[in-house]
Amino acid sequence: MILVFLGTIFSSLTVFAAPWDFLRVPTEAATTINPIIMWIAWIISLGVLVVSLLALKKKSTQKLLFVSAAFALFFIKITLGLVDLYASPGIFMNFAVQGVFDLLIILSLFIALFRK
Repeated sequence: MILVFLGTIFSSLTVFAAPWDFLRVPTEAATTINPIIMWIAWIISLGVLVVSLLALKKKSTQKLLFVSAAFALFFIKITLGLVDLYASPGIFMNFAVQGVFDLLIILSLFIALFRK
């Protein structure tokens, strides 16, 4: 009897609430601090790109070239995301464009990893 009662309550709650509703508060908080996070990511990606280019200049290998290309793509992605944040919020750097950048970054790192 108790199981039927709890099952009825649980099933009625799932009708009115989506299972991902607990993510609303963190998502709204992340949206609020998104510009700050983007600027921090931009600074870090610029630093990593500079370090990878210096390493490439010191010892030029194809692996380092592909790793540097991945960091360059990541830097370009963040830069375009910042431009989009202030110029055309969410119109230019939508999920499809970000997915293309992510695919190119992963492909570049994959090639660097398995290159002889």
